Amino acid sequence: MFGPAPLQRLSLPEEFTLLSYGENGRVPNSAQTAAGCAAAELGELALRRRLLVRPRKTRKLGLEIYQLRGEIELGPNATSTGLTWADDLLSALHTRTAILAPRPLTVTRWLRERGREALALHTAALTGRGALRHTPGTLLTRTRHHPDPVLRTALLNGVRTVRAEQVPLDEHMLFLCDLLDGAGLTKDFGLTLTRPQRLERARGTGAAGALPETLRDTSTVLGFSLPGREGRTITIGD
Repeated sequence: MFGPAPLQRLSLPEEFTLLSYGENGRVPNSAQTAAGCAAAELGELALRRRLLVRPRKTRKLGLEIYQLRGEIELGPNATSTGLTWADDLLSALHTRTAILAPRPLTVTRWLRERGREALALHTAALTGRGALRHTPGTLLTRTRHHPDPVLRTALLNGVRTVRAEQVPLDEHMLFLCDLLDGAGLTKDFGLTLTRPQRLERARGTGAAGALPETLRDTSTVLGFSLPGREGRTITIGD
């Protein structure tokens, strides 16, 4: 039998990775997908209250202006997350932060360092759980990972119902939608928001208004920190 049950709970990086693989078994851009997977890992830790991303913001004419240069701030909660990869990641982040001190560890720096490892890790995990079907490459073809169609459709339907405001926007879906927007995947799915709309949501207007500002900031910066598919990045600073 191919694939897990449709309602099987996946972590944020697993969801992002699964939705990144198309029906052809490939991702649109490997570097961007790798960065997105690493950003989703940070998002999962933020949802579990283990870290935040602090943006640089200024106020002009009563409006907040995002510079989108995010700095990773680790929280005091040292208890286990229940996920081996997440606990290992927290340990690595503490080590990397100590090495850089007193300079902060920025999101863009971390995504460059972690991206390919994150993508390989979660691709392997999804393959092992049956959510991706691995097709080995040959001399003429590349390795493919085909997503379970039932699970992929269930995830997409969840995003669509949130975008249509048929269900409330919660913290988890805020992060997933921002990451999919940043990678251009929602555009592929016909569910994109404009850049001004995304910034309005970050400021707490509309459906995101009830969510904590620190989480909105973290989600916004992670989504905007992903490189473009042609290698162009819209992140300001390092």
